[in-house]
Amino acid sequence: MVNKYLKIGLLMVIASGVSAIYLDLEGFDCLSKLSKVQRSEVIVENLPDLERNCFIITNSYVYSLFGVIIGVILIVIWYTKYRRWTYKENKRWTR
Repeated sequence: MVNKYLKIGLLMVIASGVSAIYLDLEGFDCLSKLSKVQRSEVIVENLPDLERNCFIITNSYVYSLFGVIIGVILIVIWYTKYRRWTYKENKRWTR
């Protein structure tokens, strides 16, 4: 039971961390393209699509950071339960 917190927490931290790094790079690329298009005087017909894609990428990046935070919280929960469990076991064996 207690190890489930550790497994799920580590899985969330790793998966969300990898996706956060990838989405950060993609978001930087998308926003730089968007700024180049907006600085130029040329009218681009796919500008709304580019804005929508940048919006989706940056929001996904933020949600992946929330995944990292939730994973860390699960690991902290596991650690507190594990520490309490080992304390009870050590106390039982020392009597």
